[in-house]
Amino acid sequence: VDIEKLDYHHYLPIFFDGAREQEEPYRFLAVQGVYDMLEKGGSKILSVVPQLIIPLKTALNTRNPVIICTMLKILQALVLSGDMIGEALVPYFRQLLPVLNIFINHNLNIGDK
Repeated sequence: VDIEKLDYHHYLPIFFDGAREQEEPYRFLAVQGVYDMLEKGGSKILSVVPQLIIPLKTALNTRNPVIICTMLKILQALVLSGDMIGEALVPYFRQLLPVLNIFINHNLNIGDK
């Protein structure tokens, strides 16, 4: 099936929710599905953003560093995938940012300056 013909309101939240899976190949399929849909989605993605908040918040609340890292990369790809998507996320910052505040000082100091 051509990616542009998929129902983004149905499939994109499912792939976002699957991205917190840890078992391969399920994790790979979900993450790759998210990236493929974001790459080809264009203007369809903006209307789906409110449906993506709950899967994003659930994944960040696992507090698993691997899952958080994956979801932050996906979030970055989401913001870059279309116009006004970053602005559409602003009302949801209060839901997404508290979990990231926990990890703000968990950087490993390896001596670089």
